[in-house]
Amino acid sequence: MSANLRLAAVIIVRDEAELLARCLASLRDVVDEIHVHDTGSTDGSPEIAMKAGAILSTSLWNDHFAEVRNAALHGWTADWVLSIDADDQVHTDLPRLREVLATMPQDAASLEIDNERQGDPFTYRTVRLFRPARTQWVGRVHEQVTAREGTLRVTDLPRDIIHLTHTGYDTAELREAKALRNMILGRMELDDLAVDPAGNRGQIAQTLLDLGRSCIGAAHKQDAVDTLEMLRDLFPGTRERLQGTDHLAQLMLAEGLDEVALVLVEDMRASGAESTYCDWLAAQALAQLGDVDEAARLLGNIGRIVDTAGRRHNASSLTEMKKLVASLQATLVTA
Repeated sequence: MSANLRLAAVIIVRDEAELLARCLASLRDVVDEIHVHDTGSTDGSPEIAMKAGAILSTSLWNDHFAEVRNAALHGWTADWVLSIDADDQVHTDLPRLREVLATMPQDAASLEIDNERQGDPFTYRTVRLFRPARTQWVGRVHEQVTAREGTLRVTDLPRDIIHLTHTGYDTAELREAKALRNMILGRMELDDLAVDPAGNRGQIAQTLLDLGRSCIGAAHKQDAVDTLEMLRDLFPGTRERLQGTDHLAQLMLAEGLDEVALVLVEDMRASGAESTYCDWLAAQALAQLGDVDEAARLLGNIGRIVDTAGRRHNASSLTEMKKLVASLQATLVTA
């Protein structure tokens, strides 16, 4: 059965020549066909795609990620699509992957992605495999896969079957530029959703969360605070509010507003956030406030860092923080 299954890879590109060849190489012998959809490259990306044997399609960029991704899928007949970006690489146990897809009743699968961002690498899970005949993309920015009808059925694939490595956003300048773009698109998305605020309530909450994150990344700090506080006020008891409080607490930590951060952490704790993650944030605030003994006590309870969005952060951050606090304790003892 798996021998007849058609698996295609889909890549949306614009000026990705530096990374595209590596991405395409990682797909070799993994998929039956590769489709590259170009939205206006001037750096030779289309030529790289065609040289690698990909099927090329084009459209103009229209400030709407979901519309472009849906256009890229138009007319294809593959059973399953793997959606990746030019700065991704795929790692898979291909026989097991095809066997699972051939027998899986769900219409979509989530994968783990190792984001190798400088300073704070982390692993997260998101939908990247789906049946194109039963699904579609929605969202102007931070787009998501949804069912064409009803509720999307998703299964989580183990990372030893397939996972991705994401190496983009690897400089501060590039991260800030993309965050600024996403901030602009997020505001456009809110305008779109305001046509029917009651019917789009869930999407508005998610868009406010994404917009707040983008404002932080673009160094528009007051805009981030205003957006995340709006989210917290309008959507009590929601997953989006909890994650928004998390981002706000991290922003307060970065700005040295440690007592404010501690209040937000206790809000998160009361809202059901994982206790060890709350301890992680609180320990950073306490260390900056000079209470290194309490910070050390909290750090001693932590074995891993998993944030409110389920992202697993690299253990090196915890190790470095423990060393720093231990060093501060030793300095205080000898002072």
